[in-house]
Amino acid sequence: PMATPAGTVLHTERLYPPDHIHGRLPLDGPLHVPGRAWRRLLPVVHGFPMEDAVFVDLETTGLSRGAGTYAFLIGVGRFAEGRFRLRQFFLRDFHEEPAVMAALAAELETARALVTFNGRSFDWPLLETRAAMNRLRLPRLPHLDLLHPARRLWQAALPSCSLSSLEEAVLGLHRADDVPGEEIPQRWFDFLETGDAAPLAAVIVHNRLDILSMAALAGYMGQAAASPLTAAPGGRPLTGAELLAVGRLLTENARSEEDLREGIACLAEALERDLPAPLRRGCYQALARALRRAGRAEEAAAVLKEAARSDGASPWAHIELAKYYEHRARDLAAARDWSLEALEVAMRRRTLGGLRAGQRATSPELRPADDRGAGVPASARPASGPAGSRRPRELDVDGIVYRIRRLERRLGRERASGGR
Repeated sequence: PMATPAGTVLHTERLYPPDHIHGRLPLDGPLHVPGRAWRRLLPVVHGFPMEDAVFVDLETTGLSRGAGTYAFLIGVGRFAEGRFRLRQFFLRDFHEEPAVMAALAAELETARALVTFNGRSFDWPLLETRAAMNRLRLPRLPHLDLLHPARRLWQAALPSCSLSSLEEAVLGLHRADDVPGEEIPQRWFDFLETGDAAPLAAVIVHNRLDILSMAALAGYMGQAAASPLTAAPGGRPLTGAELLAVGRLLTENARSEEDLREGIACLAEALERDLPAPLRRGCYQALARALRRAGRAEEAAAVLKEAARSDGASPWAHIELAKYYEHRARDLAAARDWSLEALEVAMRRRTLGGLRAGQRATSPELRPADDRGAGVPASARPASGPAGSRRPRELDVDGIVYRIRRLERRLGRERASGGR
């Protein structure tokens, strides 16, 4: 037991060497990540002192953050004296909570940062509530909630961004005989009634593994954000999907020209790696946008042409090229040609049934020809279905036809003025 001003606390402590491998990554990975990585993952934070951070994870009596929910097991991991120290504070009964919270407060006294997984919305608010009810105040610390960058990195490629899913997909770790999360509260309540702590052993291991996984994941994310093109956490280069995610992060939140350049390079490299087909279109779109933002319009047009050749299911690239040639290159004939190709792709997809969902909401028809442009669609304006759904803009055949008519009229006026 650990002595505190409010009483004694039952706790465990384990020490891990810095090169301890969890899954396929060492625990000390976060310590070797340069500061720019944390700035990229946390746009509002200018620096993150990982060497003085605490990794916190809870096991609780329920999922509510209300006054009736207790944290009966609090795990705290940190780098200390050349090792990774993991302490777990256990609540043996309700009356011990003041001592448990005092032990936690003492553990946080020297911390300068906080790392959690979904802790911003659950763990930390719950701890603040429990501390306040025991007349304690926890420190305000820079908070890295790993769930949010995890979603940025893997949401498009993985079916789930839960910690257990990331352990398997990213860390290569599979837990054997892990206790299901929904059983954990009842095991503690059973302990209160029977005094049998044996079923809680698996809960303590579960909590310990959560914290070790958080440390390993933080190192992976940090390396990916710091040097995405050369990073190889655990000896494995980033996948195309991961490069796409980092490229989007850097280009959408660029703080410098260096961020924008590196983001563009990530997006371009993602197309060369094993990027799944469903993600390629989004990568082309992000790369074209970033190049335009960087003032590299001609390169953006080249990317769009490559996308038009490789993506036969959507006319989005053709439409973007039509806009480029009309508004930037000032080549109306090329703009019309790309619009015609866009129409061909859209009509082919419509014929193949690609608009099934959109057609349930609306049935676009061409209105009768008039003197302002024969065949201009009546539904050129976006249409909403019963649930407010809209057709994808790149599949708006009516809008493409309208664009073609408009370009043909402009070309006709240019030819007429040139013949005078």
